[in-house]
Amino acid sequence: MKAPTPRCLFVRHGQTEWSKSGQYTSVTDLSLTQFGVNQMRRTGKILFSTEFVKAESLTYIFTSPRKRALQTVELVLESLTAEQRASIRIVVDNDLREFEYGDYEGLKTADIIKLRASRGLDKDKPWSIWRDGCENGESTREVGLRLSRVIARIQNVHRKALEQGKACDVMLFAHGHTLPPVDSSCKPYVKSYDDDTVEPVEIDKYRYLLDNPNFLLDAGGVGVLSYAHHNIDEPALDLAGAFVIPPDEESQHDG
Repeated sequence: MKAPTPRCLFVRHGQTEWSKSGQYTSVTDLSLTQFGVNQMRRTGKILFSTEFVKAESLTYIFTSPRKRALQTVELVLESLTAEQRASIRIVVDNDLREFEYGDYEGLKTADIIKLRASRGLDKDKPWSIWRDGCENGESTREVGLRLSRVIARIQNVHRKALEQGKACDVMLFAHGHTLPPVDSSCKPYVKSYDDDTVEPVEIDKYRYLLDNPNFLLDAGGVGVLSYAHHNIDEPALDLAGAFVIPPDEESQHDG
């Protein structure tokens, strides 16, 4: 019997005070709100109790090193037994950290627009983080390079599982500006993670965005990437698997 096509489930961390208020959060190491804790605990219970994710098929979790992502991982896995958790390798990967906002850390979009205008920027077109990046922070090319490295490593894990006929789901826990799709160019391999069972993969091109991808993923949101025709060279967005688990509380709108 052929193994199921490998999947990569991507999870945005649960609600924080700044995701709730719409403030840009990168290096500021916030914990989840109580709403976010309840949100992600329930998400984990439903993902595993419905077998949308089977613990025995989940081989790796790749997570940002930020506290809000690590806390989300623990909450999502909370319903598993110690035996089930023991078979899942958790890789803390610095390449999954949030877009570094530089001068815009802690600001809201309207504040960033005003700040840039005061510096004589954006006279011809409005600011786009995907095109213009962040002053004293990262460019979209820099973010695209590190995310492309993550994708290459995960696809290598998936490729080996397909060759061996093994089930292989991977989960990514990251942020609102590191989970959207990315678009293309060239740089060397850099190791950014902490697990020697994940083989390094050299890439001869990388992808980055030039415009807003117009994919929305709320705090605590879950989506699924897989492959068409059981083929690693045909990555596909699995729309049937994109959802947010509603917590047992009043809903909120995150910026």
